[in-house]
Amino acid sequence: MVVRNLKLVNFRNYLTANFTFHPQLNLIVGENGSGKTTILEGLQILALSKSFRSNVDADIVNHDESYYQVFGEFEGNNDSNVTLNVNFSKNDGKKVFINKYPLKRRIDMVGKVPTVILSPDNQNITGGGPSGRRDFFNRILSQIDLEYFTQLIEYRARLLQRNSILAAYRLKRKMKYDTYVETQDELLAKAADYLQKSRYKFLEDFNPVFQSNFEQISHVKKPVTLKMQFSVNTDSEDFRETFLRKLRDRFAKDLEFGRTTCGPHLDNLVILLGDKEIRQVGSQGEHKVVLVALKMAEGQFIQSRQPESVIFLLDDLFALLDERHCLKIVNEISRKNQTFVTTTDANLLNKYGFDESNSEMKIIHLSVARS
Repeated sequence: MVVRNLKLVNFRNYLTANFTFHPQLNLIVGENGSGKTTILEGLQILALSKSFRSNVDADIVNHDESYYQVFGEFEGNNDSNVTLNVNFSKNDGKKVFINKYPLKRRIDMVGKVPTVILSPDNQNITGGGPSGRRDFFNRILSQIDLEYFTQLIEYRARLLQRNSILAAYRLKRKMKYDTYVETQDELLAKAADYLQKSRYKFLEDFNPVFQSNFEQISHVKKPVTLKMQFSVNTDSEDFRETFLRKLRDRFAKDLEFGRTTCGPHLDNLVILLGDKEIRQVGSQGEHKVVLVALKMAEGQFIQSRQPESVIFLLDDLFALLDERHCLKIVNEISRKNQTFVTTTDANLLNKYGFDESNSEMKIIHLSVARS
């Protein structure tokens, strides 16, 4: 998949802006506040109808406006053209259009434009808490398996409902695990079962891709491995029965805490450097290399499991790695995939040999609006 052009209306610092892109490499240069990351954000919203910078769409709307719009024209690998449009209004919420037809379910948009985003915020994957790493693998699996995304939404809805039941029972001092709770738990376990099986398979298939990319871009001699600390640690074949038993056995504890204390929402992806968690022992440089290797593996993994090529959105890549690694990564990715790289330092482009006359790239210069 390749994006040909992008239009932003009332989108952060852009009242109206139009951009056309190269099918291979696009370098976006400008000072902080010029709107570099905003372009990547617009592309990400077209891909997933969701921003990587904010969970609140109203925060994206330009000052004093009541709505934003994002338009994009894409070309698929089979030369098919797709027009995507995401509209958000503070009064009417968000609506998504494909080829001018409204999408009934935003879930149907996922995977149509596969993307990988690398931004400074992603450093919580290697250095932060478990939620950032759960978001990482949930995003990958959701782009390649619509059923996973559907069951993830179902699980979260059932979990929210169960926690509400716990709060109500606690308020009414109902301390007994009854048939109503049991019925809700069976629905929760059904969705959880699909998530657990998918995550087992993900680890098995993703680890070799991740390890291969790490070896290509790193001089670190220690091996890397991903492992999952499952909240319900059991063989996938008997997961549902084990999970239901844990929910029943922990009911009194869950009432006390007011939340469900076991399940896939508490799974933790562990990144090992050697035999230690990188979160605890990794240097700043090691964190950066591991993060980039994860993102490269993410793109390859997604692309190997669906028909469209992945679009890479690399925000401030040059600040993460040294010159040799940056050039190797950019050249490798942009040969096969449309790639967007932002930077604040125009001098780096000359240093790294990126030239306006190169027919295999486009350099987009942005400036900060001065009052």
